[in-house]
Amino acid sequence: MSEIYETAHERKPAVALAMPIRDVDGQVIGIITSVQNLDTLRTWLAPIQIPGGDLFVVDRKGQLVFHRTRAGADHLADYVDIPVVRRLLEGHDGVAELENPVDGEVSLSASRWVPALGWGVVVHRSKNVVLQRTRTLILAAAAVAVVLAATLAGLGGLALRNERRAAAALATSNERLNLLHEIDLALIAGETPVTIAEAALPRLRDLLGVPRAIVNLFDLKAGAVEWLAAIGRRRFYHGPRVRYSLELAGDLAALRRGEPQVIDVQSLPPSPESDALLASDVRVYMVVPMIARGELIGSISFGGPTGVFPPEQISIAKDVAAQLAIALEQARLLERVTRQAEELEQRVEERTLELRATNDQLQQEIAERRRAEEDADRANRAKSEFLSRMSHELRTPLNGIIGFAQLLELEAQGDEQRESIEMILKSGRHLLDLINEILDIARIEAGKLALSLEPVLVNEVVAAALDMLRLEAASKRIDVVVTALEGYVLADRQRFQQVVLNLLSNAIKYNRAGGAVRVSSEVGAEQVRLSVGDTGRGIAPETMSRLFTAFDRLGAEQTAIEGTGLGLVLSHHLVEAMGGTLSAQSTLGEGTTFTVGLRRVESPTVGIERASGREVDEVGLDGLRGTVLYIEDNLSNLRLLERILARRPGVTLLSAMQGSRGIELARDHQPDLIILDLHLPDLSGSDVLARLCTDPRTKQIPVVILSADATPGRIKRLLEQGARDYLTKPLDVRQVLTLVDETLADVEA
Repeated sequence: MSEIYETAHERKPAVALAMPIRDVDGQVIGIITSVQNLDTLRTWLAPIQIPGGDLFVVDRKGQLVFHRTRAGADHLADYVDIPVVRRLLEGHDGVAELENPVDGEVSLSASRWVPALGWGVVVHRSKNVVLQRTRTLILAAAAVAVVLAATLAGLGGLALRNERRAAAALATSNERLNLLHEIDLALIAGETPVTIAEAALPRLRDLLGVPRAIVNLFDLKAGAVEWLAAIGRRRFYHGPRVRYSLELAGDLAALRRGEPQVIDVQSLPPSPESDALLASDVRVYMVVPMIARGELIGSISFGGPTGVFPPEQISIAKDVAAQLAIALEQARLLERVTRQAEELEQRVEERTLELRATNDQLQQEIAERRRAEEDADRANRAKSEFLSRMSHELRTPLNGIIGFAQLLELEAQGDEQRESIEMILKSGRHLLDLINEILDIARIEAGKLALSLEPVLVNEVVAAALDMLRLEAASKRIDVVVTALEGYVLADRQRFQQVVLNLLSNAIKYNRAGGAVRVSSEVGAEQVRLSVGDTGRGIAPETMSRLFTAFDRLGAEQTAIEGTGLGLVLSHHLVEAMGGTLSAQSTLGEGTTFTVGLRRVESPTVGIERASGREVDEVGLDGLRGTVLYIEDNLSNLRLLERILARRPGVTLLSAMQGSRGIELARDHQPDLIILDLHLPDLSGSDVLARLCTDPRTKQIPVVILSADATPGRIKRLLEQGARDYLTKPLDVRQVLTLVDETLADVEA
């Protein structure tokens, strides 16, 4: 039991009873505390009456725990210094005649220290003032001495009896707190509602002093009461099994307001329940509501043969009902949470099984897809190997056929022989074109087609293609109209020209005699669109979906027009490989227009002109001297770098169109910088770099890669392999000049 202190919420004097919480091993794992205001304690102790006197209680500091008239925080320390209190605090029990310095009254006092509570109890009785003044004379007389001794003895016995009453009241309060504590422990331990009720009922019955007590749960929707647990004199009734009408609980509205109900059994209508109560000698019973979070959830009911329910008994029942309501509500909440957790765990397990099954199915699909990809790769490699071998096997006899046919053409006599030989040559060349187209398609599908993307002027490519087809167009009296050819595109020059040549050849071949071919370009923000249109018979709408299907000539095979059915397929693949699009629009009887869309880029000469200003030269680089070796198989790229390096008069440019030749020039001339393309006719750029880096004569020469392949993986591998830098096409003229300047400056330093 604590000393008196002031509560933080109500700012009133109170005491706290602290009790340890122990686990199954007896170890203290926590403390539960019950706080009581001194006003409450006063109501418990006020009924104790001392004839001709009174009592008071002090704590271990001498502060007033109970005094009938001196209440409140202002009077706590009133009796700290009186002799009887000092004697108690010093450990002296007994009876003494002492003067109270507070009010100057002399009294006979019996004091007793209660170690279990740490409190002292003092019972006192006032003496007559006249007797006090003649105390010596009276004491001298034996008779008076006997009377005084008898009086003192009677007062001492009275003090002892009143002490027992106070101790009993305190014991009842202690038992009440212990019962509440037990309910709290059951709540903390997570016990079920039935277990909590069964544990509390025996002590509650004994504390109330009644023969029968029941803990009920209300089913308001069904209008029924259900026993949670019940106890009689000798028997414990385990619930929940017994149900009866809510009418036996009294006024529900009053119960919801927290008002206990007293029920006279004899006033109830005849029923099995009322008959059972009367048979167990319960004539009157009380129903104390249990309310949790403002909701009426049940009740505690108890009774006996009489209808007398003392205030202390009702107070105990209310306290226990309130505590049980909290415990039962929490227990039911815990049950719901546990049930929901189990349901959730079951759903998670079911979902886990579903996901595992889905994952297994996905893994199976991935494995099947991987096997399909491997099968496709094997089939693709087999096809490539087959085509490569067939190319070799077909080209070898074709070489003899076409070669000897050309010799026969030189020695042919007569028109008939010459016509026959021309048919042999024409068929042989057609077969050779077919083989080349099939091999190109196979390379594209296998991802092995080497492209060198660079800025290409559309006008140059169209002009070169028309030069090769001009005689064929003239022989069919087809007028070729070229308008508004502008812009540069990012493309492989050779493959772009192959596409344009195929489109122009088809426009002439499938045109009507005396028709026209129109070529034009449109420069957009992102793309340059080159259009090739003819005035032929057009393509039927239902066959447009087969336009880019291999070997499908859309019925042209039934005419005298020669073709393989692969030209458009190859062109479509080539344009897509260069990052562009190829589309067609056709009107039956009017003609067809094919449109190639490729990424628009800046003219390389613009970069040179921008770099030709003094801002590049004014840093004192005119005097730089050195040699640059450029290994590149594309003539236009070679010419472009020549024009760029013309801005550096002191720089000598060496060029090689093959990798092996570039390695020889590097060994012989020891250039200061090597610029290397990755796509070469004899060796790959990575092989050339590897040989340059391992040869003692060239491994000190810095090598810079200049390529249209800008994939991060390729760039990282070549830089790790030994390349000093990696530039991508289309090139940045200023970046190239800066690189050359810095490299040659380092060499001179």
